Amino acid sequence: MKKIFKSNYKFIFFFFLGCVLSFTLPPYNYYILGFVIFPLILYFLKLNESNNSNYFFFFGLIFSFGYFLTSLYWISFSLNFDPKVNILKPFVIIGVPLVLSLFYGLGFYILRRFFKFKFFFLLNFTIILSLTEYLRSYITGFSWNLFVYSLSNEIQSIQILNIFGTYGLNFLTLLIFCFPYLFFSKSITRSIFCVCIFVLVIGINFLYGHKRINSKLYNNNTDIVIVQPNENLKNIFNFPNEYIKKLIKISSPKNKKQNAIFLWPEGTYSLVETNKLEKLIKGNFKKKQKIIFGANTKDFHGNLYNSLIVLNSSGKILDQYKKIHLVPFGEFIPLENYFENFNLKKVTFGYQSFTKGKDRKIINVNGNLVLPLICYEMIDTGLINLTKKNFDVIFNISEDGWFNRSIGTFQHFSHSIFRSIEEGKHILRSTNQGLSASINPFGVILKVSSPSKQIAFVERYQTLNKKTPFSVLGNIMFFFLILIVFLIQIIAKRYLKYK
Repeated sequence: MKKIFKSNYKFIFFFFLGCVLSFTLPPYNYYILGFVIFPLILYFLKLNESNNSNYFFFFGLIFSFGYFLTSLYWISFSLNFDPKVNILKPFVIIGVPLVLSLFYGLGFYILRRFFKFKFFFLLNFTIILSLTEYLRSYITGFSWNLFVYSLSNEIQSIQILNIFGTYGLNFLTLLIFCFPYLFFSKSITRSIFCVCIFVLVIGINFLYGHKRINSKLYNNNTDIVIVQPNENLKNIFNFPNEYIKKLIKISSPKNKKQNAIFLWPEGTYSLVETNKLEKLIKGNFKKKQKIIFGANTKDFHGNLYNSLIVLNSSGKILDQYKKIHLVPFGEFIPLENYFENFNLKKVTFGYQSFTKGKDRKIINVNGNLVLPLICYEMIDTGLINLTKKNFDVIFNISEDGWFNRSIGTFQHFSHSIFRSIEEGKHILRSTNQGLSASINPFGVILKVSSPSKQIAFVERYQTLNKKTPFSVLGNIMFFFLILIVFLIQIIAKRYLKYK
């Protein structure tokens, strides 16, 4: 075994581990693989500690390239709707994983260059890797497929998100995944001590999750009608009026309560190209009913926005929110003036890039304070409410038809579970093709659709009686956790003589 790990096959071995690790992510969630793969990585690095830092850079690069290549290939599916963007496919399939992998190569390089392979090797590895994941998320704005999302089905085990958030739990998850490596240690006493700590942490987390998930929630009495039309994307773009009529029919507003709120998907209509919306809406809804949906809007300067619109029963616009976190190449082209020379356009329909909105606002809909999130904005752990405004519920509209019912649909949805626990807020989600859902403040899925089903269902949201620590402090909790671990390591080295 050692000969294989030290042979020329070691790079293939690392690539293989990365590929297999991708099966820990949704929709598979085989998180048990983490307890095998991460200890093998540590063992492998230990055997190759005589190699220089450059080797370790390529170890990290190739491992993470395999991980992202097999978990993000679905992004290329969004390019199937317009032949003009086919030129992007090689970049998306190979380039995106490669760019993300550079961060992990750097992390492995730092591990070899500045840290020793002794007792705290495991701890330093998890610290460096968790900081690497934070750094690549912050710089790229793409906090997708963090290792912790392998636990998205283990609702009781991830309740600690309300304190430490996704990055904090990501660190703890990596630490737990790496614990079996201790069985390779020559110091039995220290290994037993660490295993006891491991069991204690798992036990405390389990009890905390059990207690929290059984805490009291308060019910709101507003009916929210979540609509999933399951319409072909090209039909939405080419026949917008027919699509609105279909949404109205599925919603069946005359059979709903007087103050019901209808939540329709992202990209429902383009207010840029037609003014027929009022005629389509008027007369089909009861007086106090409201309609919320996604639309393309333009300002007086000609800037195009991906917006969430609130309409009254007459089709008049009451409020709107303009998306602030846009998808690179999906909704805007970076360095657009340069790329337009190559006739390159964004993935979504139309050539003009969207403009970023100024800030995230709270909208009042029939007395309910709503935090609106459009599609990709759901991934922004610790960033969805930077102004710390009070709100009651999160409305998320999305268009997951771009994922073509692939694993990306489930990966995207898993972020909603994490945000609900972090913020302690109920999330109501509407998507055209995907997973429309109702998720309570503990991350419990109360209702979820099938990706290929046309459906409308009525939900009422629930609330907690207090804010979560994470919703107040945000990602400061992650750095606080890292600081505590560093201090413990310093104390252990100085007073317990652990090196």
